[in-house]
Amino acid sequence: MWSNTIPASGRMLCLIFALSPLCVNAEITTHTTALNTSSVINQSNPLMVYQQALDYLLGRNGAVKSAEKAAGLFKTLAEQNWSSAQHMLGNMYLRGKGVEKNDLLAYKWLSLASKNNLQLAKAIHNKRRQLYENLQNNLSLQSLNKVETWITEWEPTKTRTQLN
Repeated sequence: MWSNTIPASGRMLCLIFALSPLCVNAEITTHTTALNTSSVINQSNPLMVYQQALDYLLGRNGAVKSAEKAAGLFKTLAEQNWSSAQHMLGNMYLRGKGVEKNDLLAYKWLSLASKNNLQLAKAIHNKRRQLYENLQNNLSLQSLNKVETWITEWEPTKTRTQLN
């Protein structure tokens, strides 16, 4: 299912952004040299910019650890309405990591991230409702009840690495 050109960290980002239209045709590559902020932004691939911001923040994939550069990249994406970048930037302002600590800006970016995720949740709910209506027309009541039971009883698998 996954292309060999997408590293595990990129796969996770693709899972996180799977519902975002910007992820649909995203190709993620691992950079072995640190890029300056302007060259990354000129690539006009938001997912790669986000990946590079994480690389700077964590000092991975050959990037020199720099919370300041990470904050700059997150800010660029946050201003383009990327909720994950808004969330990261808000937390950076909250902790004063890579930026001057500023509770007002932290509140702003965290609120925008929350608002965007609420809109995404509504879109998912509407799609789910539409699918359910289609299923009602095509499946027996017994099959629908079985699916609802699966959903009710579902629990995530316990792994060593949890996102939550």
